[in-house]
Amino acid sequence: MKRGIAIAAALVVAAVGVALVKLNAMASVASGYFAKVACSEIFLAGRTAPDVVSGDFRDINPVFSKLSIDIDDGARQVRASLFGLGRASAQHREGYGCTLRRGGPPAALATIAPVTDKPLPEALAGTPAMRDDIDYAAIDAALAAAFNDEIAATRAILVVKDGAVIAERYAPGFTAATPFLSWSMAKSVTASMVGAAVLKGAIAIDQPAPAIEWRTPADPRFAITWNDLLQMQSGLAFSEVYEDPNSDVSRMLFRARDAGGAAAKEKLIHEPGAFWDYSSGTTNLIQRTLRQALEADGAFYHSFARDTLFAPLGAASFRLEPDSSGTFIGSSFIYATARDWAKLGLLYLNDGVVDGERRLPEGWSRYVATPAAASDSAYGAHFWLNRPGAAGRAKYFPGVPDDAYMMAGHEGQYVLIVPGDNLVIVRTGLTRAAEAAPRVAPTFAAIVAAVR
Repeated sequence: MKRGIAIAAALVVAAVGVALVKLNAMASVASGYFAKVACSEIFLAGRTAPDVVSGDFRDINPVFSKLSIDIDDGARQVRASLFGLGRASAQHREGYGCTLRRGGPPAALATIAPVTDKPLPEALAGTPAMRDDIDYAAIDAALAAAFNDEIAATRAILVVKDGAVIAERYAPGFTAATPFLSWSMAKSVTASMVGAAVLKGAIAIDQPAPAIEWRTPADPRFAITWNDLLQMQSGLAFSEVYEDPNSDVSRMLFRARDAGGAAAKEKLIHEPGAFWDYSSGTTNLIQRTLRQALEADGAFYHSFARDTLFAPLGAASFRLEPDSSGTFIGSSFIYATARDWAKLGLLYLNDGVVDGERRLPEGWSRYVATPAAASDSAYGAHFWLNRPGAAGRAKYFPGVPDDAYMMAGHEGQYVLIVPGDNLVIVRTGLTRAAEAAPRVAPTFAAIVAAVR
């Protein structure tokens, strides 16, 4: 009997232990998410703390209402915990945005010189540059409908036709000076950095990506190329499930010190190039390996995007936020104004040329918009495509040409590039109550029709 009681007690203790581990994991992810996002929205985007706290964390999980939070304006830091569990803090640093502290203090980073802004030309309704071949009334009606849709929760729409702004609108609390969170639009910035590195000669996309963890041919992951990574066909395991605090993506973004290192530990479960699987881990692995390649080539990684992309574009607001190891979280955490997101879209419309100088390899725009073989034409090289699938999969934006491609992020962040119409549309929002693409599609279709 005593033995039975002892076993029962041990099982109870074990069950309690497992429950505490799960609770701490959930608390760590929730606290990390809150601290990181709140820090960036308040100290980088310049929004008020009450607006951020009351608006940006609703309808995610009831646990956010239970968090203890501390917003330190003087230190530019946000701390959070759940009943003392999962303590997290995020620190804002000038030029870099916010970093979630994990595994000790964040790595020290050198100062990055600011970029000089270059205003976009304007051909807005009611101005001398207004165009006769654009239906401004139809665009205005489309924008009005979009901003009146409470479920869509649109924050900004910017339309650039033939290099000039023809429409621009913001929700209350946001302006043309507000930097917007990318979420996965950041992946396309990572692809742009890779393109700039290819142009520099630091890497070749058809060559193996020399991740630290698999530098020898004996490792089956040694065969993974930069192209496999860019097209999300690496074959590496990765769980992109945000609802699970123990999933790969949750641990990587909100619990790991080195996001790319966490992804590099994954096992190979498919032959490289043969299976498509969307993975934020892949992008952070690219950033970490790109950092290694650039530094080996003598380049300064932390100013590389500034020097090769943002300064030539005059896109002064871009901030790439690093993890605690100092590597940019290129999957998810980049901020820029709507106009600066549009400038990056224009770089692709112009095949990587800015002011007569090439900044991306010739044909790079075509490359990122070419379907990955195993993606059913849905995905290129860190850009989403607007093509229908072979087995009847509908394209994301009906009424928008098949050759359109896009930077796309969680909760409805888009930079839509329409080559045939020389058009870029930027849309940001907080679309949580419904799937974003169907909600945004009518707006995009109406704008495309209005410029033809």
